[in-house]
Amino acid sequence: MESIEERLIEKKMFMIDKEGVRKDIRAIKEKLTSPSKKMECIAAIEKTIDTKESHIWRADAGSCIGNVCNISSQIEIEIGILRDAVGAIKEGDNKRAVASLENYVAFIEKYYDDELPAYC
Repeated sequence: MESIEERLIEKKMFMIDKEGVRKDIRAIKEKLTSPSKKMECIAAIEKTIDTKESHIWRADAGSCIGNVCNISSQIEIEIGILRDAVGAIKEGDNKRAVASLENYVAFIEKYYDDELPAYC
């Protein structure tokens, strides 16, 4: 039986604005250097988590596409990575938070096609 990761690699058909994700994560990482912006970082990540959770709900409730393409499982993995980043920030472990955020970007790069293909 193939793993979820193997199925995701095979069916890389989900799209996202990768540059937008990289930009958002870069901004969060920069803010992590300032202790006064810790709550702002947490809020930004939690907003992304909320959005991802609504995507799971839509995938599971709206159609069978979530089950066919494993999008719910993929999004749950993303949420787990983001929650780890939030937990690390709350614990004051910025190194782990940055590593989690970098893992999130790597996951997006690997499992999503770019929403805006570069034709130029």
